[in-house]
Amino acid sequence: MVHDQRALPELTDLTAAHWTSGASGRLSVRRCVHCLRWSFPPSRCCRHCWSTDFTIEQVTGKGVLLTWTEVHDQAWSPRSDPGGQERSPRSDPGVQPRPYFVAVVELEEGIRLLLGLTGVEPGALRVDTPIRLYFEHIGGDIWLPLAEVEELELPEDRLEAVS
Repeated sequence: MVHDQRALPELTDLTAAHWTSGASGRLSVRRCVHCLRWSFPPSRCCRHCWSTDFTIEQVTGKGVLLTWTEVHDQAWSPRSDPGGQERSPRSDPGVQPRPYFVAVVELEEGIRLLLGLTGVEPGALRVDTPIRLYFEHIGGDIWLPLAEVEELELPEDRLEAVS
């Protein structure tokens, strides 16, 4: 299935919790019943103790930024299609699309995710920037987890001027 030029994931018994949990606003992840370690990406047996018994648990959705990259999507041209497939150029090839960010985020639970990072300006990111997850409904039961910078209220923001 394709949504807005993006292939939608296939829901399986291993992946359904990840892709559908956004409906509740919280990411759900498989966790081993025996050693209590998280199983992400999901697998049929625990990578640590080899158990096949799992529960599905919600995570906080809060974490920190580990690394990121800014992606500049090149406008299509006939030379950029190595397969020689007949494709139509974008409606206005003179307009370059906005760059977007892809980030590796480590959640409080220690789970690392590769996510789209939204609402940031180039140069504004730092390692360990607080991040929170949110979800975009992209079709059917599928919710895409995305990341945004967690806005923190700093103590100096709460100080009142004293005269």
